[in-house]
Amino acid sequence: MQGVAQIEKDFYFIQQVTRPGWFCGIYVITGADSIGIVDSGFENTPSEYLLPFLKEIGRAPTDVSMLFNTHGDGDHMLGNAAVKELCGAKTACHEDEADAIEGIDMLVKDGDAIGLGDRTFTVVHCPGHRAGNCCLFDTSASLLIAGDTIVGTQAELIRLGKQPYIASLKKIRALHPVKVIMSHPFEPAGKNVLEGEEIADMIEASIEVAQKL
Repeated sequence: MQGVAQIEKDFYFIQQVTRPGWFCGIYVITGADSIGIVDSGFENTPSEYLLPFLKEIGRAPTDVSMLFNTHGDGDHMLGNAAVKELCGAKTACHEDEADAIEGIDMLVKDGDAIGLGDRTFTVVHCPGHRAGNCCLFDTSASLLIAGDTIVGTQAELIRLGKQPYIASLKKIRALHPVKVIMSHPFEPAGKNVLEGEEIADMIEASIEVAQKL
């Protein structure tokens, strides 16, 4: 399917282009018996992007058992109602985003574990972009789902001030992930899948931008 990047054997990122050179997306983790997704995109994303992808890989909508929202911006959660209707999935987010996302079934906090597919992720609370903004870290694979935590040159997305944002970036850096998947192709990286030194470079560039605020 066009616009789908396979990150690892069981891990995909579905891109929804919103303007030239820019996209949002859904993270899909396929397990033997269930599928977990992270973020739901816009209202049309589940029906026009997620379901066709599931059909292509031979999976049913009802295989999706859990949806985790990294935060409460529209391009990350407006598809929640459709995911619940089409797939019957449960939804989860950080407790500080509960007022921003309707119909959440489970609230989590920093350090909690959440199962998606056959993987177990640790919730990493990273305020800065939003109060309840979170990453998910798979320690066994050293893979970090970053959402909008690392915004690079887009300083206008640092909504809570530079100090909590920089602290969150340093928190991510201390995890030493070997692979980071952002929800958008933030500059200066210009892409959303980062590996190796690209991660440290992106975090350092983002800190430098924030320090000038």
